[in-house]
Amino acid sequence: MANGGRTNDPDLLVAGAQRSAMLVAVGSVLATASVILALLALNATTSGVTSTTAVPWIIALLVCGALIGVCCVVQQRLWLRAWNVWRVDPSASVGERFSWVVHVVSYPVVVAGIFAGIAASHDVGFAGAVANWSTLALVPLIGAQVVGAVQHVRKDGPPGTIPTHVRRLAARIERSRHED
Repeated sequence: MANGGRTNDPDLLVAGAQRSAMLVAVGSVLATASVILALLALNATTSGVTSTTAVPWIIALLVCGALIGVCCVVQQRLWLRAWNVWRVDPSASVGERFSWVVHVVSYPVVVAGIFAGIAASHDVGFAGAVANWSTLALVPLIGAQVVGAVQHVRKDGPPGTIPTHVRRLAARIERSRHED
């Protein structure tokens, strides 16, 4: 490992890219599930005696689910591109900055989606099919963001995992031994 935990070993880079691409694919599936559940909530507003004041919130939830899906698809494409480039040139930089921006954008999108889902449920009194579907749509929405949209392209692996912290701690200990 060199450069603060980064590696130039093509096998490690490709393995990490494959794992991250798989997580982002799961995020894309979850985003699709969120959109489907939001559509079911929208459909529930047309049947029965449900207040239509929830419709704008459900549409906002639907848009947020679609945007998280777009974030996941963009991250997937960037990881696949990185995977192909790192096989040939492990030192190449492949869309890392753009991927990071997409990851940052996903946070306000998911927060807006959570707000929209809760507001839709509130508008119908937290009861009935609209409330159920809009609340259920939040679960895959949050899951898609957590599993997929935040997986930005990087060579040094996920920053918050235990193995990364252990590697950094071991490197610090090794540096302190050499300084003494």
